[in-house]
Amino acid sequence: MVKHLDIDQAAGVIMPFYDDDTNILFLAGKGDGNVRYYEFVNEDPWFFPLSEFRSTTSSKGIGMVPKRGLDVMSCETARFLKLTSNSVEPLSFKVPRKSDAFQDDIFPDCFSGEPSHTADEWWGGSDKPQETMSLNPMNRRDTSGSQGSFVPSKTPAQLTKELDEAQARIAVLEKRLQDAGLDSS
Repeated sequence: MVKHLDIDQAAGVIMPFYDDDTNILFLAGKGDGNVRYYEFVNEDPWFFPLSEFRSTTSSKGIGMVPKRGLDVMSCETARFLKLTSNSVEPLSFKVPRKSDAFQDDIFPDCFSGEPSHTADEWWGGSDKPQETMSLNPMNRRDTSGSQGSFVPSKTPAQLTKELDEAQARIAVLEKRLQDAGLDSS
């Protein structure tokens, strides 16, 4: 079935971005500052408008950040980077929720960014489903298999000690260059 909807009277090119996990279509217009978004459903009326981001700053282009780059704990369901004539502006779309717990109803498993098969397998007719990942920080693992949450490998005291040692070494080497007459300063 084909559904028709008049969006506006602007002559700019529409850039569509579809979120397959949540069935939401984002429409941004080149030369327009607004982003409209619609949810698709499997029954009449087939889709309905959710909301609209309005801005007076026109866009020259826009790109969607992958789901694995979102702040899921603040219920950010989409983020775009909007190119203007003199900057790149992040646009964040969040679902208002009071709980600070992970919201699995708005964050189903999503594309992991990892290929599900090799190019040779694909050329050979492979039809594997895409590799998915959990967005829940407690279950999330990066491609190396470590826990997805950032865990610093060194303490601030260790980093400070390494920095002091490096600066002392730099001072020794600069002194050697100066004594050899090779100092460029």
